[in-house]
Amino acid sequence: MRLAGRRRTAAALAVAVISGLLGGAQPAAAAPGDPASPAGTARDPESAAAVPPLWPRPQSVRAGGGVLPLGHEATVVAAPGTDPYAAALLKDVLRDAGVRTVHDALPGRGPVFLLGGPGAGRALHALRAAETGDLPRGGYRLASGEVAGRATVALDGTGDDGLFHGVQTLRQLVTGDGVPHVVVRDWPGTAVRGTTEGFYGTPWTHRQRMEQLDFMGRTKQNRYLYAPGDDPYRQAMWREAYPAVQRAEFRELAEHARRNHVVLAWAVAPAQSMCLSDDGDIRALNRKIDAMWALGVRAFQLQFQDVSYSEWHCGKDARAFGSGPAAAAKAHARVADAVARHLADRHPGAEQLSVVPTEYYQDGPTDYRRALAAELDDGIRVGWTGVGVVPRTITGRELAETREAFGRPLVTMDNYPVNDWAQDRIFLGPYTGRDPAVAGGSAALLVNAMEQASASRIPLFTAADFAWNPKGYRPQESWRAALDDLAGGDARAREALGALAGNDASSILSPDTESAYLRPLMDEFWRTRATTDAQAQERAADALRSAFAVMREAPGRLDSTAGGDLADEVRPWLDQLSRYGHAGEKAVDMLLAQSRGDGQAAWDASLALEPLRERLSASRVTVGKGVLGAFLDRAEKESRAWTGADRAGAGKGGDTVRLAGPRPVTAVTTMTEPGHTSPGHLEGHVPGEGWRRLAPLSAGGWTQTDVKELTVDALRVAPDGPRPPAVRALVPWFADEPAAGLALDREQAGAEIGGAPLRTDVRLTAQRPGEVRGELTARAPAGIEVRVPQRTTVPRGTRATVPVEVTVPEDTPSGEYRVPLAFAGQESTLTVRAFPRTGGPDLVRAPGAKASASGEETADFPASAAADGDGATRWSSPTGPDAWWQVELARPARVGQVVLHWQDAYATSYRVQVSSDGVTWHTAATVTDGRGGRETVGLDAKDTRFLRIRGDERATRFGYSLFTVEAYAVADR
Repeated sequence: MRLAGRRRTAAALAVAVISGLLGGAQPAAAAPGDPASPAGTARDPESAAAVPPLWPRPQSVRAGGGVLPLGHEATVVAAPGTDPYAAALLKDVLRDAGVRTVHDALPGRGPVFLLGGPGAGRALHALRAAETGDLPRGGYRLASGEVAGRATVALDGTGDDGLFHGVQTLRQLVTGDGVPHVVVRDWPGTAVRGTTEGFYGTPWTHRQRMEQLDFMGRTKQNRYLYAPGDDPYRQAMWREAYPAVQRAEFRELAEHARRNHVVLAWAVAPAQSMCLSDDGDIRALNRKIDAMWALGVRAFQLQFQDVSYSEWHCGKDARAFGSGPAAAAKAHARVADAVARHLADRHPGAEQLSVVPTEYYQDGPTDYRRALAAELDDGIRVGWTGVGVVPRTITGRELAETREAFGRPLVTMDNYPVNDWAQDRIFLGPYTGRDPAVAGGSAALLVNAMEQASASRIPLFTAADFAWNPKGYRPQESWRAALDDLAGGDARAREALGALAGNDASSILSPDTESAYLRPLMDEFWRTRATTDAQAQERAADALRSAFAVMREAPGRLDSTAGGDLADEVRPWLDQLSRYGHAGEKAVDMLLAQSRGDGQAAWDASLALEPLRERLSASRVTVGKGVLGAFLDRAEKESRAWTGADRAGAGKGGDTVRLAGPRPVTAVTTMTEPGHTSPGHLEGHVPGEGWRRLAPLSAGGWTQTDVKELTVDALRVAPDGPRPPAVRALVPWFADEPAAGLALDREQAGAEIGGAPLRTDVRLTAQRPGEVRGELTARAPAGIEVRVPQRTTVPRGTRATVPVEVTVPEDTPSGEYRVPLAFAGQESTLTVRAFPRTGGPDLVRAPGAKASASGEETADFPASAAADGDGATRWSSPTGPDAWWQVELARPARVGQVVLHWQDAYATSYRVQVSSDGVTWHTAATVTDGRGGRETVGLDAKDTRFLRIRGDERATRFGYSLFTVEAYAVADR
C-alpha cells in the first residue's frame, strides 16, 4: 500500500511540474545561451551524444550530453489549434520507433513531447533554447533533455509549417537509442521552395505525384507546380475541364499536399489558342482557374514563354496591340492583370500570381521587359530561369539586374535536373552553381524535375537542402545524403546507387564531375601498369575491378529501390551501366593478364570484351560521359600495343604477311579465333629456301613463337585440315629495329642560371615482345649538369616515364645548350635555354610602355588588352598564321624572361623577337612545342626597347589570342 502511495505522490508531482510548463508559473532556469554554430561545423564535446545527420541542413544545432531513451510509452501534449498533420506525424514517428502506447494528456507515461503553445515555450526556455525572436515563417525551435526530472522534447514553430518542419527534424533525430539531447533553431533560407513538373514527355502518374509530395514534406519543400509540357488541358485545351478521373486525382493530390504542408500550384499556357484582347476568353480563363481552385489548387502561374511577338491568334489582337515585343508584353500584362484581379476578388486566400514571360532567360532590360514592367500589376511575380535556358551558374548580381529589369520579385524556375532537351542523359549530380543570394533573393525557387520521378529525387534532395540553408550548403555531403535517403538503408542498393549517380553526375552545371569516384582508381591502375611492381598492379586492378563489379550488378541491386520504380524509370541507363561494368571487368582482366605475361588469358578476355563493346555502341543512352568509353578505348589501345597488333607491318584479318624485303624476326605473335579443331601452324618464307614450318598454333587462339632472328620476307598461317583457322592478327617482331621508342615531354625548356633544377620527362615505349631493360644516358655539354636514373625497365606494351633533372650552375653563360638523351638505340635532343635570374616589376605594365600589333580581330580585342594586366581582357589577331604582338618598353632593358598567358587560340610555334630601334629585329628565343595556357620563355636580350611575339603556327583555325604578356629584366647581382 505504501508503494502505491509513493506512486500516486510521484504522479501528482509530475502533473504539477508539467502543468506548470504548460501554463503555470515558469520554473527557474538559466538564461538561454547564444545560438549554436551552423550544423556540420559544430563539434560536440566527447561526452555529448552523437547527433545523426539532419537534412535539409539546419541553420544551427547544439548537441548536449546524453540521450533521451524511448520505451514502449510516450506522452504527446499538443497545444490547442496545433497543426493536426504535425501531431499525426509525430505519433507515427514514435510508433515507428517502437512506442506502443501514445498518451494524449498528462500525466501519461514515458517521455513527454510538447507541441506548440506556452508549455512548449517554457520547456524550450528551460532547455536553453534561444527565444523565437524574428524566426521567419516556417522556422522552428526544438530541444530535448530533462525538464523537472522528466524526459522532455519540446517543439515550437512559426506558423503551422514551422511545427511540421520541426517534427520532420525530430523524425531524423529518433534512433534506436532514443533522442539525443539537442537544441535546434532552424528556418528556411528561401520562403517558397519546391519542384516543378514541367518537362516534355510522359507526365508523372498520380501515384508518382503522391510519392513526390511525401518526399517534399520530408525535405521541407512547400511548393509543387503542376506544369507538364504535354498536358493539353493546360495548353491548347485549356478551356475544357479535366476528365472526371483527373479531377478526382487533383482533389486527392491537393489533400495530400496539405498533409505535407505543400501548396499545390497549377500553370496554364493559354496564349497559343487565346484571343488576348477578348474579354470573353479572359472570363473563360478565369472560369478554368475557378475550377482548379475547387479541386484544391492554391497558386497559379500564367506561361507565355513560347509565344510569338507578331503572330496573333485572332485579328482583334493585331488591331488592339499591334506587333513587336512591346505589343506582346502589353497583351500578356492585360491577361495577367485580369487574372490577378479575379483571384484577389474571388479567392483572396490564393498565393500571388506568377507569370513566365516570353523573355524568361535573356539578360538585361529589353523593350519587352520594359513594357511588361510598366503594365503588369505590382503584386504579380515574374518567372525566369537565370541567364540562359539551362545556365551553368546563376549569380546574385544576375538576379538583381533581372529583378530591376522587370521591376518586381522573381520566381527562379531552374531548369535542373530536367532532361527533356537531352533525352540520352539522366542528371543525377548535386545542385550547384547557384549563389546563396539567388535563394534568399528569389520570391520562390523551383527546380524542374526529370520525367524519371524517383531518380529526380537525388538532385531534388540537394536542391531542397540548398534552398533551405544556402549558406551552409555543401553539395557533395548533400548528394551523399540524397543517395542514402533513396537507398532506404539497403547497403548493397546504396553502393549501386552511388555507381549509377556517379556515372550520371555531369551536366551543364558541373561538366567535369562524371565518374569522379572512378577516375582516381583508373589513374592508379594506369600508373601501376607502367611499373614492374606486381603487387601494386594487383591492388590497383582489384580496386578498379570491384568498382566495375558494382556497376555490373547495379540492375539487380536496385530492383527494389523506391518500390521498384527507380529501376523501371532508368532501365536503359542501368543496363548501359551494367554493360560498362562488365566490359570494365574484362578490360582489367585483359590488361592484368598481359602484365602477368599470360597471353592466352588476355586473349580470352579481349574476345569476351568485343561483343560487350558492340552492345555499348548500339545503346542510345549516355552513361559515364567522356570517362567510361575513354577507359575502354585506352584499354584496347594498350592491349594492341602489348600484342603488337598496332605495329606497322602487322597483318590484320589475313593469313599472310609479306614484308618489303628480307628482315630478321625475333618472334611472331599469332591471334586466331579459338575453338578450331585444327588450329593450323605458322610458316616463314626464307629467301632461297621457301616456306619453312615454324610452330603449331594453339587451339586457344593465342600463340607466340620465338623464331631466333630468322630472316624471312613473308609469314603465313597454314591450315592443318580442310577448314583454315580465322586469323585476327599476325605480328612479326623485328630484330633490326630499336628495342624501345624514345620521346621527350618537351623538346625545349628554360632553366634559370643558378636557379632550381629543371625537371622534365622522357617517355620510353617498349618495342619488343617482352620487357626492355637498359640505361637512359645523357651527354651533358660543358656548363650543364644532368641527372637520370641508373637503370630503367619498360614493361612490354607500355610506356615508362623517366624523370630528367637539369641544373645550370651559377657561372654558366646564358644561351641554348643541346643535351642528347639515348636509350636502347634511340636518341633525342633536349634543348636547354639557360637564362639569367630576373626580378623587378613587369616591364610591359610600366608607365610609358606602348602595345601594338600586326592586326586586331575586332576593336573589342585591341593590342593594349594584353598589356593591361587584366586576365579577363585579351588581344586577338585576325584569322591567319602570320601575326605579331609587340610592346615598346618605356626604356631599354636587358630582358631575361617573358611570360605569356594564352587564350584557347594559342601558338604551337612562335618566336620572341627583340629590337633596339623597332626596325632591326633579332630572334631571342624560338618555341616549337607551345602548349598554350601560361608559358614562360627565358632569354637574355640586352638593350631591348621593342619586344615582339611572332606567331608561326596556330593551334586552332583562328588567329592568336593573348590575355596578358609580362616581361622582366635581368636582376642585378
